[in-house]
Amino acid sequence: MIPKKGEKFEFLSSPEKVYLFIVRWGTYLVLFTPLIINTKFFFPFVAPKTIFFRIIIEIILLAYIFLVMTNKSWRPQINALTIALVVFLGIFILASFTGVNLERSFWSTNERMTGILTMLHLFAFFIILSSCFRERKDWEKFLGISVIVGVILSSYVLMGNEISTRGGGTIGNTSFMAAYLLFDIFFALILFLSKRGGWQIFAGISLIPMLWVLLTSTARGAIFSFFIGLSLLYLSYLIFSQKKALKKLAIGIVLVLIIFGIVSAVFQPPIIKDKIDTTLTEMESRLVVWENSWQGFKERPILGWGPENFNVVFLKYFNPCMSLPECGTEIWFDRVHNIIFDTLVATGIVGLLSYLAIFGIAIYGLLRAAVKVTERRNIFIPLGLVALLIVYFVQNLLVFDMINTYLVFFLSLAFINFLIQKQVIEEKKTRRKVNPALAFVIIAVMIFVLWTTNIEPLRANHYIIKTIGSQNVEECSLFFQKSLNTWMEKYEPREHFGQKMVQSIYQSIPEENREAFQKAFDLAEIEMEKSIRQNSLDFRHYLFLGELYNSSYRFSGDKEKLERSEQVLEKAIQLSPTNQQGYWQLAEAKIAQGKTEEAILLLQKTIELEPRVARSHWYLAMTYRIAGEYRLALEEAFKAEETGYSLITQAEELEKIDEIYFALVAQDPEALIDYDTKLANLDLKILKKDPDNYTSWFRLAASYANLNRFEEAREAALRAKEINPNLQLKVENFLKTLPEE
Repeated sequence: MIPKKGEKFEFLSSPEKVYLFIVRWGTYLVLFTPLIINTKFFFPFVAPKTIFFRIIIEIILLAYIFLVMTNKSWRPQINALTIALVVFLGIFILASFTGVNLERSFWSTNERMTGILTMLHLFAFFIILSSCFRERKDWEKFLGISVIVGVILSSYVLMGNEISTRGGGTIGNTSFMAAYLLFDIFFALILFLSKRGGWQIFAGISLIPMLWVLLTSTARGAIFSFFIGLSLLYLSYLIFSQKKALKKLAIGIVLVLIIFGIVSAVFQPPIIKDKIDTTLTEMESRLVVWENSWQGFKERPILGWGPENFNVVFLKYFNPCMSLPECGTEIWFDRVHNIIFDTLVATGIVGLLSYLAIFGIAIYGLLRAAVKVTERRNIFIPLGLVALLIVYFVQNLLVFDMINTYLVFFLSLAFINFLIQKQVIEEKKTRRKVNPALAFVIIAVMIFVLWTTNIEPLRANHYIIKTIGSQNVEECSLFFQKSLNTWMEKYEPREHFGQKMVQSIYQSIPEENREAFQKAFDLAEIEMEKSIRQNSLDFRHYLFLGELYNSSYRFSGDKEKLERSEQVLEKAIQLSPTNQQGYWQLAEAKIAQGKTEEAILLLQKTIELEPRVARSHWYLAMTYRIAGEYRLALEEAFKAEETGYSLITQAEELEKIDEIYFALVAQDPEALIDYDTKLANLDLKILKKDPDNYTSWFRLAASYANLNRFEEAREAALRAKEINPNLQLKVENFLKTLPEE
């Protein structure tokens, strides 16, 4: 039978003790997941962690199955929180089947790994912990070990041995690291406030490095959430206090905060208004993405688009301003960065309600437990967990979950389940021996699951990074094909292999390797075509395939590739009509076919979509250059410079400006008059960076002459001749055109 509180395990049979030992130590081990990292894998901060977590869970699940088969008393107790999780998981799975890409919903991607497969493991983690551990000391150990992991992570960050340049320690991202640390900080607070002696000393010391890392990080959302949680914990303690004076104090504080909030909202003092304006500016990209998600939700409001499929929604409702620097450098979003909108897009309103129900039931149960607490210091356990749930939810309004936060979230839910579930006195159950044949079948099935859902995907993941890093085309193709030999979704390896072939045309390819490169191009095209057939709503597949066809044409000269590119990219534009990338690639295909006028119209369309995007102006300038419209080319080149396209840092682009300049001089010498000031400013920027650029000195001389700044024109021309004596005759002829001093 299951031991009740205070009861020891002496009455357990030997097999039960073994199974519980595996579950207990497996749980200890799985709590170290956030520290796992291996740079030999693609997304080294995500894939190795998730695979490690899933493998350990499968091992302890096997032990738990045998435990239940030995004694049915270990079966999970059904209560409201367990039902809420089952309902949410059921809707999560149902939405995957009704969504737009079941394969991606099940496996997720190497970058996230948060699909159905991982969610099932997390639910198993919750059930096992809830069923096997019903003594407070067990949970204190689990929380303590999690705190130790948080301290190790914080120490790693403080020592400065960062593998990630983004400051996230072994988690690889500051926001994800801070979100994880919030749990361990509140676990430590709960232990510090509810325990005495060694536990309290341990928790107090542990808080120092974790708080230092959190409060000095750039994760402002997590820091803000932490102080909200701290305030809630203090206020709730006052409210649940037995002293009326403290309750009145809590009510007074709440009233003051409400009045302050109303006054700030109505009158908006400059300091608050400036802070709000600054925050909104910094969050511009997030606000755009949230708007995208809202549009997607309105299209599929009941069960959404399926988990892991926000990328389709983002691209369908793509806002062309995402290509602007002020919106960040990221134009591929697969998450909304807001738990409400993320859940709405993935599972619809039904999924969101079921998700919120988990929090509602957990908080309600904790508050009821708080009322029943007799020893006052224990009040911090339920109240601390309430504050933690709210902190977690608030910080998730700006970020999303990965395996690190999911791990401690489900650990917290299992602990909450322990606190709020009724302690049922079990009748003694008859212990049974596990049938050897059945045990063999169960073990075989578990080994099969472990291999196909963890080992094989991990091997495929490893082959992706070898594909990306390989310099030999035949070896690269071999690694790519090996990466496809798994049940896991194959979109990522196809994309990366295709992009590698796109980049290969910019390198010198020996004649003896051309056949191998052609085979690689053919392989990449075949596989990318499969991606389109398997997920026909994803703009990204069409765009990358169109780009691949364009590159394949430049390699082989096969004009059929351009025709295929046109077909694919026209479909891409239909899927994402406001995304400039489709128009840019289609314009490239048109130019290669000699359809320059059609290319110009496409690029003009991108400028209509968002005039502030510099690349659109530059591409149009280069197309005008090809068409011989040098005046228009120069005009668009200057617009590109004005909107942020830095010509002075790109020698190849400057050569094109020179070509346009001298072609325009030959075509119409008077045409440059309108551009002399802009040309002079551009050349001055170039010369500041490269003082020996004789072409810019000579062009600057011509601009000064047209601006009637003859003395400066003479000095610039002589400087050009000084740097490059071969310009002597050209400079002398130029000087003769200037008025005499």
